[in-house]
Amino acid sequence: MLDLFQNLRIAEENLHPKFKILRDILKLTGEQEVLKEWTDGFIDRDNKIIKEFQTTFHSSFWEFYLFSFFKEAGFEIDFSKNSPDFIISKPEKILVEAVVSNIKKDGRTENTRNQDDLWSMLIPPYLRKDFYNNLDESIVRHSNAITSKNKKYIDQYSNLKWVNGNEPFVIALSACDQVNYGNEFYYPLMALLYGFYFDVKTEEYIKKDFIIKPNTKKAQIPLNIFLNMEHISAIIFSCTTTLGKLKSLAISQEKSDKITNFVMSIRHDDEFPHYKIQEVTKNTPEYLSDGVFIFHNPYAKNPLSKELFQKTNAVHITIKDNALSFYGKNIPIVSRFNSPKIPEELKRMIQYKTICEFNRMCDDNKWTDAEWIVENLTEDEMLKLLELQIICLENKLCEINFEDLKKMHLDNIRHYTDLNDSHFIIPRHEH
Repeated sequence: MLDLFQNLRIAEENLHPKFKILRDILKLTGEQEVLKEWTDGFIDRDNKIIKEFQTTFHSSFWEFYLFSFFKEAGFEIDFSKNSPDFIISKPEKILVEAVVSNIKKDGRTENTRNQDDLWSMLIPPYLRKDFYNNLDESIVRHSNAITSKNKKYIDQYSNLKWVNGNEPFVIALSACDQVNYGNEFYYPLMALLYGFYFDVKTEEYIKKDFIIKPNTKKAQIPLNIFLNMEHISAIIFSCTTTLGKLKSLAISQEKSDKITNFVMSIRHDDEFPHYKIQEVTKNTPEYLSDGVFIFHNPYAKNPLSKELFQKTNAVHITIKDNALSFYGKNIPIVSRFNSPKIPEELKRMIQYKTICEFNRMCDDNKWTDAEWIVENLTEDEMLKLLELQIICLENKLCEINFEDLKKMHLDNIRHYTDLNDSHFIIPRHEH
């Protein structure tokens, strides 16, 4: 068992802030227990991962998570070789190289994260003024990360004697590319890998061959890069593998009696209404592999089988008949709101406001077009739409903005009807 919190005599100022939070603040609330389970059986081949965890954090944290994810899938790992990062030996041989896309050198740093950043997890894309700039920045950062590992495979890994070229090669990418990386969802990878660029106005995808790099006038970043990377079988991706993931799992698995936080996830569903919320509790848990996406390369020389991940909640994405195709057991996490505990009245108000905004009940759009509704929705969907419209109107949620919520005194909050049985709250299930 790795002793992640051992004293390596590293100067306090050289320790990563997130490591110090885990060591000092979260030691009694279950996060450390979750992390210990992730690393159970992990072998430190070069005797430096604990130091990296304490000083640089993200890369080692991602490797620990991946190891736990692979265990959940039922894989066996061959630790006898130093590279790539993971050699899965059973049920079949797969090479996995882990990488983190980090914030650019002159970018805004994580230590500047504030209350506005916390609340940004609740803002839907169509209301974010900086959505496209952030989307393009993420595309650039992820492109750099994938391109570097692609080159490493060609120049180094393909020449190793234990690599025969007939096994799938997978890049596992964790997004840490901007302060608010937790709300980027899968949009950057849709564009970068397949050329499907998200339009927030229509909530549809448009085909693009490139973007212009932010803060430049001519620098082009190619999209649809899978087309020219046949040796990459797939990209495993997550933008929600954060300290909030540990918090969510600690609450879900009852790792501690000390529940100090309110955690709420926004999830996307193919069924109407398309956005639903989940308050993370022992009865409505988040699972280890919630938030993982596997982007399959339709041009891969050695395809990665979806069947290998049946024990997980990973969402698989690929191109089929020139259209995006999705497969998964659980609806994916769009973003996660993780805050200190708040009073029940304010919590419910935040939940309802989030439901209304993400489902665009406060937007002047098709939901006010009776002809469109009759032509495009089933009777059951129309009833759900009516329920949501009533919630928004009766509680005047469209008149309230998130700035109001942040400042609102609890005495001024009216009583809201309980929505536990509605179509918009992910239901509790008994154990």
